[in-house]
Amino acid sequence: MKIFFTTLCLVSSGLAFSQSAQLTPIVDIGTKTATVTVPAKFENDFPAGKTLKVPTHYNVSVFYAGSLTKPRFMTFSPTGVLHVADQGAGKVFALPDANKDGIADTLIEVASGFTGSHDAKFYKGALYVTEATKIWKCTDTNGDGVYETKTVFISNLGNNTTGGHSTRTIVFDSVKKKVYVSIGSSCNVCRETAPRAIIEQYNDDGSGRRVFATGVRNAVGMALHPNNNRLWANNNGSDQQGNETPPEWIDIVRDNGFYGHPFAYGDGVWFDFNAHADYQKLLPITPVDSANVERMIKPAALVRAHSAPMALEFLPTGTIENKSTGLKDGFLTALRGSWNSTNPKAYRGYKVIYGHLASDADTTVEYVGDFASGFLTDTVNQVFWGRPVGIAIDKDGKVFISSDEGNKFVLVLTPDDITNI
Repeated sequence: MKIFFTTLCLVSSGLAFSQSAQLTPIVDIGTKTATVTVPAKFENDFPAGKTLKVPTHYNVSVFYAGSLTKPRFMTFSPTGVLHVADQGAGKVFALPDANKDGIADTLIEVASGFTGSHDAKFYKGALYVTEATKIWKCTDTNGDGVYETKTVFISNLGNNTTGGHSTRTIVFDSVKKKVYVSIGSSCNVCRETAPRAIIEQYNDDGSGRRVFATGVRNAVGMALHPNNNRLWANNNGSDQQGNETPPEWIDIVRDNGFYGHPFAYGDGVWFDFNAHADYQKLLPITPVDSANVERMIKPAALVRAHSAPMALEFLPTGTIENKSTGLKDGFLTALRGSWNSTNPKAYRGYKVIYGHLASDADTTVEYVGDFASGFLTDTVNQVFWGRPVGIAIDKDGKVFISSDEGNKFVLVLTPDDITNI
């Protein structure tokens, strides 16, 4: 079990701060090197001989490759068909697998005309698709699986500003009848003039807009815990603080919670404001800034800086997957990888990790471990064949992973129990 430490000393406005942020322990969850199986229909669209390290009781194969431009987040329709938001094409595609052989039968365009469609979710029969400044509600009027009609569900996200982090993630809470939307920052670090670097809450009809959490630089991954219904998120931390600062956080999103941006990280570790001009522009620190940092809570998990966490999904409970692999009460999150690594280069991310919770009620991640790694083959020269972004987990425990750069594809990791049936 490895434990890493990050230490920071900050001098600002004549005050000295010395604090530390401890990374979540990293353990080997039991993996093997597996060759990615490439079905004959995808042999011209996916390179042969690629390998990944995956949990011992899984196999990995290509579910789809060929005609996706920038596949991002994925979701299942009410009938169990995998759908993927293609950010580059501005479309949502269905990937049906009618005969359940682990290979997408075809690629079907079900909704189009979007600008930067990053996320898609189903709720009460409708399909919702996110853009930088709005969310669309799409309806299937004749039940053929194609969503012919679309209307604006929520508008004016971030006061219609589009600079900086433009992806928007949406989560529907059917229990509380609420909607959560993550709106990333407009910059690396700055004092925002628009409602950015926040998570907003709405009623599930799109009304009742309110700020739910602040100081959230860019929470790309958000999900509800399947048993206790708590909202969780991960965060893409700021740049220009060095190779290992700040660690990326994964945490419960609390009503009126403050999560550090743009002043601090961890449980109140101040940034070095002299490290870069972006941070110097934040000075002077105000009493309100200090009060917000003072109320920060230690995150449930901290992982290596500049890993760029993407989708966050909880493992289903009581599935074949849990019985065969021992992975339970936890989540998966994709680490797409970041650019902010100085000489000597030390690129990181490019994998999917598992985060272990001791129980449904736990608010601390006991450890993290690599779930699917090997997309990055050269950490010095940034050589990679895939960048994981989206994650979807079906009711049987099959894990689907999308890649939006290098090769564009959707992989499926299948537990042995399913393979052997």
